[in-house]
Amino acid sequence: MSLESFQRALCDLVASPDLCLAVREDSGAALAAYTLTARERERLAAVVWQRGMSTNCTLYRSNRITPVYTLLPFTCRALGGQFQPLIEAFWRARVFGDGQFLSEVDRFGMFLRRRIAEGGVASPFAGELLAFELARNELAFLPRKAALERVAALPAPDPAAPCALHPLARAVAFSHDPVALLDAAAAGALPPALPERAALVVLSVVTGALTVLQIPEPARLACRLTAEGGALWPLASLAPDLARAGLLVAAAAGGTAPGICGESMLEFTNFRAP
Repeated sequence: MSLESFQRALCDLVASPDLCLAVREDSGAALAAYTLTARERERLAAVVWQRGMSTNCTLYRSNRITPVYTLLPFTCRALGGQFQPLIEAFWRARVFGDGQFLSEVDRFGMFLRRRIAEGGVASPFAGELLAFELARNELAFLPRKAALERVAALPAPDPAAPCALHPLARAVAFSHDPVALLDAAAAGALPPALPERAALVVLSVVTGALTVLQIPEPARLACRLTAEGGALWPLASLAPDLARAGLLVAAAAGGTAPGICGESMLEFTNFRAP
């Protein structure tokens, strides 16, 4: 048990400059939460004074912050000055797994969603930009060939039957104009505010390249979103634009809200995925 606790304390020291400073000031108090022998406490106290320790902390943080900056650039921009304290809080929570890019970003996304729900994030855009980027990242890493094979084995969606989004597509709800918001985020110049307007965006990699589409209002009102980023319609005829784009598949009965889709989907003109 002592060896396991020693290894955990050593990993925590590499991950936390604050803990290193606390050990330097009072190793007994800083390491009190760990089951350690006197010799192990002395070894850990000596470690924090080693010249390479600060380099190890820097490398650790660099390795963890790189996927967040790389895969959540819009979200990072929306957080602005809050990004640093939030990422520090995420690291202090010691939520660490396999170190893979996508799983690290997913964990930070879950952490950030909780902070947003608690009212701890000032940006009015962070939630929808985070949802958009998490959906985009998920699609980028999906096994596309297997998904296409599953869809090929399904019957074509019946206009008079329930339907769902293609497994290579995700739906993201926006509370601000998604065209204006995503264009501003891509340009790196988020405004302090935008008019609120409910909208639904569909991201797809069915053709291989990422496409971003905003569905018409009647189809938005008729659909029911799922927790996995999918969407269900009680009738395929309620989302004809998505059907023509090949973004619907047959599904079990879902939502029941009526609607008639008469508009065309609006493709984003200025948005470019980084």
